[in-house]
Amino acid sequence: MRTDNLIFLVCMLLLGCAQNSGSGTADKTPDNKIRKQIVPVVEKYIMSQLPDAKKATSKNGIITFDNKQKRYVLEPSKIYSGLIDDDEKKDAIVSLSTFQGQYQTVSEQLIIVNTGKDYTLARAMESDMRIISLKDRIITADVPEHSRSTPLFNCPSCWEVVRYKFTMGELVKAE
Repeated sequence: MRTDNLIFLVCMLLLGCAQNSGSGTADKTPDNKIRKQIVPVVEKYIMSQLPDAKKATSKNGIITFDNKQKRYVLEPSKIYSGLIDDDEKKDAIVSLSTFQGQYQTVSEQLIIVNTGKDYTLARAMESDMRIISLKDRIITADVPEHSRSTPLFNCPSCWEVVRYKFTMGELVKAE
């Protein structure tokens, strides 16, 4: 009986280890296809902001653009796709981390809309908001209650969750 349980346990362990982790098919999911189409739009924006920037890509897909004064960091996990504008085509919002020297400065949020043929940058804005989700034309974000220059900026309880809609080229609070 114990041998049967041991054999069963080993078989289950081997089956679990043999499962596909998804790494081979990750590029075929719809969100990853959108991400691949979004990245060139983001790169074009960054290159317009940073003259003579050098691009580096890490093993885990994080792209860094750097010149001697400023650095942008694009993480694939910070590209959120979903409906933003009034049509039925998937759009995206991208959070870019920005640094001056070794210090992180105000992040930038890029709203990129699907125009039918390709993706276009609709709005770029500086904000310390942290995007939580994008669903049903609602962008949910953590927003700091205090400015970056105050000691309470990094206070974990001093952030509020705010819901936004993208209306006529602006982010407005959703009711």
